[in-house]
Amino acid sequence: MKTIIIAVIAIAAAAGGFFLQQNLISEKIVTKPHTSRPTVSVVGQIRPDFTLPDIEGTQRNVKEWDGKIKLINFWATWCPPCLREMPAFIEMQEQFAEKDFVVLGIAVDRKDAVETFLETMDINYPILIGDAAALELTSLYGNRLGVLPFSVFVGKDNKIISVHNGEITAETIKSILLSQNVK
Repeated sequence: MKTIIIAVIAIAAAAGGFFLQQNLISEKIVTKPHTSRPTVSVVGQIRPDFTLPDIEGTQRNVKEWDGKIKLINFWATWCPPCLREMPAFIEMQEQFAEKDFVVLGIAVDRKDAVETFLETMDINYPILIGDAAALELTSLYGNRLGVLPFSVFVGKDNKIISVHNGEITAETIKSILLSQNVK
């Protein structure tokens, strides 16, 4: 009996240690220090092309938003900093939509998880579903570390203006828009 109890405790401790390790690793990935410099600079380059489905399953190409300043935000439902920055995106989309600005949210997540999450938020900008393939897309946009959230500003000329690893604020967004003469 004593041996069985020790075995159960050892198995529970091992499982708990594995779970803790996985969560700590995920948290480290999500909460890397904020920086506006990727490992390899893509600033000044033409933005990579992509086509992804929206929440209804319609294929959408980034070219649909050419001629606008784009804030392309890679996020996931399981990423706390991603969720904290969403109210700023909603506010900026509302404030600057008439000024040729659009936020594009790209979920690095499963469609069902995104659908469930969107039932709780009143998002006013397009959400595209990238699933695991979106991580590869973030790399093309300069995210060599796989950090989430990851945001990219693209100018009206389709050149990358700025990239941001980690959570971004409304003040930072406004500052970048002002640098592009959006008022």
